[in-house]
Amino acid sequence: MLNPFIQNYGHIEAIRSSLNSVENSNFVSMISFTKRCKFKVNSELREIQSNDLIVYDIELTEFITRKLNVLKLQKKTAVFSEGEILNMYNKLQKENIKDSNIRKNHIEIVKAENNGKKSINNLTNTSAKCVTCGKSVSQKVESFCLSNKERFNGNVYCYEHQKKH
Repeated sequence: MLNPFIQNYGHIEAIRSSLNSVENSNFVSMISFTKRCKFKVNSELREIQSNDLIVYDIELTEFITRKLNVLKLQKKTAVFSEGEILNMYNKLQKENIKDSNIRKNHIEIVKAENNGKKSINNLTNTSAKCVTCGKSVSQKVESFCLSNKERFNGNVYCYEHQKKH
């Protein structure tokens, strides 16, 4: 199994790149497991003041409620208006990859990394390059750009240059 914190960090970074106006302190990484798992992590990852939390599924609702209450006490006013939340939601919905082939490829890459059965280079290396800087990009980045034709006009951009589009 991949390290869930590293995997979730990648997910949060993808969201951050889409919502570049949102401060880092407004992101909370919360990972939930069933009670069949035994945590072997630093105890501070179980403390509500942390922005990297690991919880059991039966605690999830309680932890979210507690985290929201702590944030309300700290912030005093809402961080985002309902309109801003709706705009963020719409932006993320637009960038969500719905193509089943691209999702399937992502799963294959994760499995290959996890199992070591296939060379990850065979799944991630492409000849695609960023149209702005010429940097080589992974198949995942290429697929993301090509599946978001409205945003990228059929061009491929590296992670840094995607932020500008």
